[in-house]
Amino acid sequence: MHDYLYLGFNADEAGRVVFEGLMPHISGGKKTFTNYRFSQPGRSPYEHADMLYPGADFPFTYPVITDRLSGKKDGFLARCLAAGNCPKIIKTDSELEFYQQRASLVVTDTQGRALTMPGNVRLFLLSNLQHYSLANAKSEMAKTCAYPTNPLNAGPSVRALLVAMDGWISKGALPPNSRYPSRSNATLVPPAIDKVGFPHIAGFAYPSRIAQPTLLKSDEMPPAKGPAYPVFVPKTDADGRDLAGVRLPTLEVPAATHTGWNVRKAGFGEGELCDNNGSMIPFAATRAERLKNNDPRRSMAERYPNDGDRAAAIAKAAQQLVRDRLLLEDDAKLFVPKLN
Repeated sequence: MHDYLYLGFNADEAGRVVFEGLMPHISGGKKTFTNYRFSQPGRSPYEHADMLYPGADFPFTYPVITDRLSGKKDGFLARCLAAGNCPKIIKTDSELEFYQQRASLVVTDTQGRALTMPGNVRLFLLSNLQHYSLANAKSEMAKTCAYPTNPLNAGPSVRALLVAMDGWISKGALPPNSRYPSRSNATLVPPAIDKVGFPHIAGFAYPSRIAQPTLLKSDEMPPAKGPAYPVFVPKTDADGRDLAGVRLPTLEVPAATHTGWNVRKAGFGEGELCDNNGSMIPFAATRAERLKNNDPRRSMAERYPNDGDRAAAIAKAAQQLVRDRLLLEDDAKLFVPKLN
């Protein structure tokens, strides 16, 4: 969708607008290897893959800005602004996109300073989700990853935003305000555990590196990396939850630390990012258990001392999301039974 918009395809042969709305999902600040000689559309840059393919370069965001490294002036909206056919945009990213897909460059310039989005763009971080999980996913071990995967599913949040997009187009009803981390309010920080505020959990390592975009010298063969762009990640609370973004009800009232990222285990680039996978690290059952395990996170018994405490809190969190138009009523009903 970023390539479609960037390359100016939102007009038909008569100059009419094709799509009134666009919803890029889990796209970060990237394009793909499209409209180049020998293109392979769909290639996606990761810490360990495809970092030197054309398309993984400036621009990374919607507003037209100047790249401090190349001197180029550009943005995803450049062509549609010139043609007067820009769509309304609701963009959703998981936490993984900040670690693997340079999502912070959507909301910063190439010097790391906060950007303001134009009025036709809304941005939403789906807090603590991995790149993709099925609706019925269970946490499990992936072959190359050190920790169990993250089963949280983006569907409920995206369905609510799809309804908001429909109302925005058909009735002119403004969608919810963006919920995305920013340098301007310190919810977007350098990728170091002490800057992020992520809990120090015994036996659970924070990534040693994240994907680092660079100026690409595509005219050289083989292509080479130039200077790096600054990248940032969401700041978290003491449970590892992103401070910014849309939290699912079961994340608002947690039973585990969920992350959008996972790290590789020994033999597979230990400590570096494990592809599109997230993690789930359950809380201890009791205070005695967490102290024994040197776990700084409160236990389940400390959080929810009475039967029904967590279920009631999840129901309350779900209704707040419904009021905020970030969860549909039908989806809100799905969360409490999942506790059984």
